[in-house]
Order: sequence, then structure tokens, then C-alpha cells
Amino acid sequence: MTQPKIDLRSPNVADAPALFALIQQDQATLARWLPWAATTHSAADERIFLRYCQGRIADKQLWLAVIWVDQQPAGMIDLHNFQDRHADVGYWLGRDFRGQGVISRSLAEVEAVGFDQLNLVKLEILAATANHASRQVAERNHYQLDGILRQHIPTTTGFTDAAVYSKLATEH
Repeated sequence: MTQPKIDLRSPNVADAPALFALIQQDQATLARWLPWAATTHSAADERIFLRYCQGRIADKQLWLAVIWVDQQPAGMIDLHNFQDRHADVGYWLGRDFRGQGVISRSLAEVEAVGFDQLNLVKLEILAATANHASRQVAERNHYQLDGILRQHIPTTTGFTDAAVYSKLATEH
């Protein structure tokens, strides 16, 4: 079986309807881990978000890409919270694209951007402790579990604990 072709592309407002369709298709699952999914109610909401991201990218406060799989938008991946040459990695993927190594392959490209182009020394992934799929992404990609932050990630019902993983530039 051949691997799907993956492209990381800069966000375009024209992507909003397709991205919203992915969110809507799996909104309950996404919202469990990513509270913004519960408040994304229309393609117009997604367009507003993409415009906001474009501004943050222009201000060098965010690096974000839409993940395209075989010419279809499949999700997003980003670097955010830039501080002291560190950044956090965030990602989400539509349900039809999960389990195919898409995030791991995208993460490898993001690491190259972060370490090689942006000269970062550390990338971090925060995942809800119960979000086993996201934690497996970090572990499969050789991120070190640094610890658990109690009641750290906001959810639609309160807060949940976060597993903090990191990878250093020297480990890339």
C-alpha cells in the first residue's frame, strides 16, 4: 500500500469550508480535546480564524500549515507560544485521515521548520493525559515525557491534566 501524498500549505481563507466540514464531521471528538472545536459553528467562523492566523503568521507569532492529503485538506499543524527559542506544537486531523501516519510525517516537516529554519532549541507537545492518540504521536516521534501538569488544559467541562513532551534540537 502506498503512503498518501502529504503537503503542508500556508492557510488560505478559501480552505475554510473544507476545514469546517472536517471539524463538523467529528466535532464531538475534536471538542473533547480542543475546546475551540465546540465553538466553530460555521465556515464563516473558520474564515475568521484563518484570517486571525494569517495576521499572527505575519507578526511571526505563529507558524501554521493546513495538512493536505492527496489534494484534500485533512487538518492543521502549527508552532505557537514562541519564547526563549522554544515553541509548542499543535495539531488536529479529520477522522478519515487518522491512523495513516499523517501527523507523524507532518510533524517531521514541522520539526525541520522549527529547528532548521526558525533556529528553535526545543519543541513541546502538550496532550491531555487521556488523549492516548495524541500522546502516542509524541512517543512514536521520540519526544521525551517531561511530566504531568495538573488541571492545565481547558475543556468544555473544566480542566484536565496535561502530559508535557519535548524534543530538543540536538535530538532532531
